[in-house]
Amino acid sequence: MKKSILVILLASILLAAGCGPGGQAQGDTQKESFVFEYNGVEINLHADAATIIEELGEPMDYFEAESCAFQGLDKTYFYGGFELTTYPKDSDTDCVSVIYFNDDSVSTREGIYIGSPEADVVEAYGDDYTGGGGSYTYTQDEGSIMFVIEDGAVASITYQAIVEGM
Repeated sequence: MKKSILVILLASILLAAGCGPGGQAQGDTQKESFVFEYNGVEINLHADAATIIEELGEPMDYFEAESCAFQGLDKTYFYGGFELTTYPKDSDTDCVSVIYFNDDSVSTREGIYIGSPEADVVEAYGDDYTGGGGSYTYTQDEGSIMFVIEDGAVASITYQAIVEGM
């Protein structure tokens, strides 16, 4: 039940973010952005997801829905500790759009995980953030990472690709 609620919540967030006008990724080159690493696999926002999915192996679960921002399907792959969502760039390429942490079994390269103290986020990422009042969003080139804080600890971590028009 808890997993179903999280899936619905994540899908709602993605649909709300993706239903704006536009929807083209900027250029064909991948700019430096936040990178998540899992079992030796580097996962870059906007990267071609096919190779990453192959390297990660069979997901525990999979969900897809018609994209409201692009032509094609948004796809979500569920792995131990995180979810990876893609957007269709063209007819045969899906790119990484969101990485959402589900539990404390995974962490950012900087060592932040669900349950980390709030002060550790600022220590690791600095004071150049937007948000406040329970959230810190750090933006770098074509991506961002958002930390939601509850009771002085990290409750949620989301990497998000920045796509023009969204």
